[in-house]
Amino acid sequence: MSFRGGHRMAAIEFENVRKAYRRRFGRGSLRDALPTLLGKVVGRDGKDHGDLLWALDGVSFEVEKGEVLGIIGPNGAGKTTILKLLSRVTRPTSGRITVRGRVSALIELGAGFHPDLSGRENIYLNGAILGLKRREIDEKFDSIVAFSELEEFIDMPVKRYSSGMFVRLGFAVAVHVDPDVLLIDEVLAVGDYLFRDKCVRRIQEFRDAGKTMVIVSHNKEMIQKLCDRALFLYKGKVMFLGETQKALDLYHTGFAGEALRREMEREGNAGREMEITRVELLDGEGKPRNSFLTTEPMRVRIHFRANAPVDNPVFYSRIRQGYRILHGTTTARFDIQGHFEPGDEGVAEVFYESLNLLNGEYNINVGIKRDHFSPLTYDQIDGAVHFVVGSRFDQGGALVYLPHWWEVEKVGGKEQESKGAGEQGDG
Repeated sequence: MSFRGGHRMAAIEFENVRKAYRRRFGRGSLRDALPTLLGKVVGRDGKDHGDLLWALDGVSFEVEKGEVLGIIGPNGAGKTTILKLLSRVTRPTSGRITVRGRVSALIELGAGFHPDLSGRENIYLNGAILGLKRREIDEKFDSIVAFSELEEFIDMPVKRYSSGMFVRLGFAVAVHVDPDVLLIDEVLAVGDYLFRDKCVRRIQEFRDAGKTMVIVSHNKEMIQKLCDRALFLYKGKVMFLGETQKALDLYHTGFAGEALRREMEREGNAGREMEITRVELLDGEGKPRNSFLTTEPMRVRIHFRANAPVDNPVFYSRIRQGYRILHGTTTARFDIQGHFEPGDEGVAEVFYESLNLLNGEYNINVGIKRDHFSPLTYDQIDGAVHFVVGSRFDQGGALVYLPHWWEVEKVGGKEQESKGAGEQGDG
């Protein structure tokens, strides 16, 4: 593969990097202690003998100058940790990291912003943090504000901004730094879909200009469209690094099915009477997708196999965002029953006629239970599939879309009644 930008040179080198965090934090920053302390808690076998959580474990890769690398994997895989290390927000426990050129990062919502300062003041603050001189910020200021589309709110304290407004301002500043290396995390998921498309077009411009980028996203279409290669990360380890489509296939099909099943079996969960072999998301026409618009139909398809005689298993599906369960359903609620013999295979599907979620990234937990009230499960996969929702509605920080209308009525006075009605989807 040839990367844009002519002569190839490694803009990023990640060499056998390990990163550990303490599971219980005290005051101070011992979790980022010097690597020389590592020997006190880690033996020669490299395994943790202390109270450490390994976010990354021996990760190595290079990104050539002008290349766009996508990083994919389930929540907790270590994706954001890689970006924080590249942007020097934190340091590795061991290993070597080299980044050549000016770096601009859009990692955490509101990072680099002071909540009590206005949008205008934060542009100068954030620009300075990213290495711009005041004169340079002066020259770029109007363009930054225009790109963010926050002209009416630029002198408002950012603590009053919605999550979408934070993204607008943060992305606008980040791309106007004219970086050599641009790091982008999943924060774009909270912006409205029109602005997200605008951001993608700007990212494509950076790509065509030969900029180096690392993009973390659950959005399959974005990774396909923008990335030259992809790194599939799981539990802090590299599962695959190479062709983008192959990485996505391994993650979205193999990972949620056979690959994850084998991993769970290695952890002692073999011998289930029923097991989930694959999970996929489909649109209203039955085509695989992992990005939707608010109110579009969506189907969750669970492929399964019986390894023993089973009567009336209960299938469940839960839509989550982070630790919050937004919706849960089981086949028991619909009185669906059946008998399965060893070797029987099948599919269970839940149909969402209208996906009433707003902008964001979501994941789905699925499982098969013995019965509706039993805590015992035949099989379960947390974070089996991930999907992204875009919306034309102003969410105002809400999660769900509820069709509704307003009426305003004046009682008394010359005008007896003044009404206005219309649907609005801000939850």
